Order: sequence, then structure tokens, then C-alpha cells
Amino acid sequence: MIVNLIKLKPHHFLFFYKWWNDKEIRKLTSEKTEKIEPEEIDEILQRHLKNSNGYDFIITANKQPIGHILIQKKLKKKYFEIYIAIGEKKFWGQGIGAVSMGKAVKWFFKKFPSENVLQLEVLTTNERAINCYKKVGFKTKRKIHRKTFPDTYLMEIKNS
Repeated sequence: MIVNLIKLKPHHFLFFYKWWNDKEIRKLTSEKTEKIEPEEIDEILQRHLKNSNGYDFIITANKQPIGHILIQKKLKKKYFEIYIAIGEKKFWGQGIGAVSMGKAVKWFFKKFPSENVLQLEVLTTNERAINCYKKVGFKTKRKIHRKTFPDTYLMEIKNS
């Protein structure tokens, strides 16, 4: 299977209507559980496209869009975070997330050679994602407790 990352374009938005409203995916990736209307999704993704501090990619498997990766600079915290979601569940458990994350991490450190770390947060209960991130080289930095959201791990990978 050929896995690629391609730049997000407006014609990709329709995939997010399905992915972001899938209850199982939302449970793993978001604190928001109510349905998101297409207009709101369009608005969010248009902001992503205009954001000079963010880099959005569609994950493709054999040219079929199956997921999304976002790398975004957290301006107040002065570091970059990466997010991934494989939206097409039939592709779960096939190693595509690890391949995609590996490609995204490699792209990031090539584009930003002066950055020495890339971080992410993952639910402590999302063992599949944690294993994926560890395969790529992410290490757990600490556990984060919040009152309004389940516990997460802060993980990071360093530029080697």
C-alpha cells in the first residue's frame, strides 16, 4: 500500500463531514461530542488553510483520502504540536498511522531544522495510538489531568 501526505485543499473538506462526526473517532480525539455541521467544519478548515502557523495534510492510501495530520505552532507555548486521525476505520490497525506520522515528523524536522522537539497529546486509554507514536519514536513526557477532559499523556519526539 502506498501511503502519502498531500496538502489539504478545500475539495477535501467533505471527508471531514464524515470523519469528525463519527462517534468512535470523536471519542478518541476530541472533547466535543455533539454533531458538527458542514458549515462549521468548512469554517474551521478554512481557518486552517489561512493559518501561517499550521500545516494540514490529507493522508492517502493508494491515492484514497483516509485521514488527516495537522502540525501547528502553539504560539503562547512556543512549540509545535502534531495531531493525526485515520478517519476511514477500515484502515485502522494496518500501520498506516505510524507510516504517516513518520513521514510527517521527517517533513517537520526538514522544514524546521532549528526546532528540536515536536509534541502531541493522546488519551491515556488510547493504547493503539500510544503504540503507534512509540513506533515512530515519541516518548511519554508526563501525564496531564484536566477537570473537563479525560487524562492524556504529553508525548514528544526530538530532532536527532
